[in-house]
Amino acid sequence: MKVRDIEEMKKESIFTVTFTNRSTVFIKAMDEAHCRRIVEKNGSTWTRGEHSVEMVIEKIERSC
Repeated sequence: MKVRDIEEMKKESIFTVTFTNRSTVFIKAMDEAHCRRIVEKNGSTWTRGEHSVEMVIEKIERSC
């Protein structure tokens, strides 16, 4: 592999993750699989203030 190819593989992009409850988050990751791992590492229950919300990924889209 050329050095340029390796550098391009390491570039990160911004992904928009939409959940089944229509909420979204922005994640900086190398690819869609990396983005999914980041989100899933946090678990499926997220806390907002005093409430817990079940967050199931509906879709992941590259923003930039």
